[in-house]
Amino acid sequence: MIAKGSPKFAPLVDELIWSARARDLRVPAAIVQPRSAAEVAAAVRLAGEGGMKVALRGSGHNYQGAALRDGGLLVDLGGLDRIDIDAGAHRARVGAGVKGGRLIGELARHGLAFPIGHCADVALSGYLLSGGIGWNYGEWGPACASVSAIEMVTADGAALIATANDHADLFWAARGAGCAFFAAVTGYELILHDLPAVSFALEAVFDAASAPDVAQWLDTARAGVDPTTELICMVGPHHETGKPSVTLRAIASGPTGMAARNKLGPLRELPAEAKLLAAVEETELSFAELKRFSAMPSGKRVAADQSWSDRSLGDLLLAVAHLAGGVQSSSAISLTALGQAALAPGLPDDVDGALSVAGRCSAGIYALWDGAEHDARHLAWVAKADAALAPLRTGRYIAEADLFAGPERVEECFSPEAFAQLTELRKQYDPTGRFFSCLDGGLR
Repeated sequence: MIAKGSPKFAPLVDELIWSARARDLRVPAAIVQPRSAAEVAAAVRLAGEGGMKVALRGSGHNYQGAALRDGGLLVDLGGLDRIDIDAGAHRARVGAGVKGGRLIGELARHGLAFPIGHCADVALSGYLLSGGIGWNYGEWGPACASVSAIEMVTADGAALIATANDHADLFWAARGAGCAFFAAVTGYELILHDLPAVSFALEAVFDAASAPDVAQWLDTARAGVDPTTELICMVGPHHETGKPSVTLRAIASGPTGMAARNKLGPLRELPAEAKLLAAVEETELSFAELKRFSAMPSGKRVAADQSWSDRSLGDLLLAVAHLAGGVQSSSAISLTALGQAALAPGLPDDVDGALSVAGRCSAGIYALWDGAEHDARHLAWVAKADAALAPLRTGRYIAEADLFAGPERVEECFSPEAFAQLTELRKQYDPTGRFFSCLDGGLR
């Protein structure tokens, strides 16, 4: 255990938490770094004996630094990084600390795949616990739908495995509860998919002033696009020129490069009225290489928020296009049409879980910048984008919504029935509040 005040403490916090701004806001009392589920259980019991609350960290990538709480014990799950693949059974057993980029590379060697997160350095722990909105969502749906068993440690320090048949209530909660969960997940059994043979990506960067033309074209062209295709429309400064821009990225997978390319349909015929800021890029690549599109710079100060919406990409683009400038070039509003599996509620009819609010599109607001002197400007930009999207919102995604913004935010991430069920289950499994929980009026 490394306690606050130790020479190793501050450097370790800097290493564990991705957002530099979050590291300025809250400080735990101590940190432990277990290497096994048994050591996690021992840490939870130790915290109970000392009357300490427990916070959990997977990869520390949460935009608000949710793993950081004032006081209490921070349990770093990053050392739980085993990967055991049963290729014949299309199953894998993985530790909670395994990062998506490593997993997809290991699986590709066996001709297999899993819907990892769009950011390759995100661990499976909080990603799957929140539902898992990742690559090839249009075909495979949320990643938690491809989970068959979940290993966890409960508030009393007991280890168990939850499935649809054993501890089914915990299994339900762990598929979508995110930081509202009330146990420490240490591992997962994953249902694997056949590796798509080829992926194809198209990227076109438009001047933000062309947003009305791009929006109209997107909504017209969308009808001819294969429903498994993922469409991402990013609004913000162009990374090369710094000019206010709208970047379209369309990604599809298939048995051949031509088959994947054809899924884009009329998207390959760009609107003549819209002004391009860069040459159009068309790239054929392997599914595992998609992680190159997800890189976010580290060491930045970060603020973020998210909304679900059932409105079109064009409607969302028109709502936020005026915010394409005024922030540092790492910032963007990412509007994503997730494809045919993006149903509301968030899970397919044959999958039961706490992921109960979703939409046809996700609008993620990401501000990344250097220097505390620029905090106010970027925080205001995130707030303006969130306000602009408010009339189109159907709910929020618990992994990316700013739960520190107000106590009502957590309820916006669940249906009323799911929120009530989570609240009751927490009383049953964590009656003394051993784990920090956003059910306590949001994150604080």
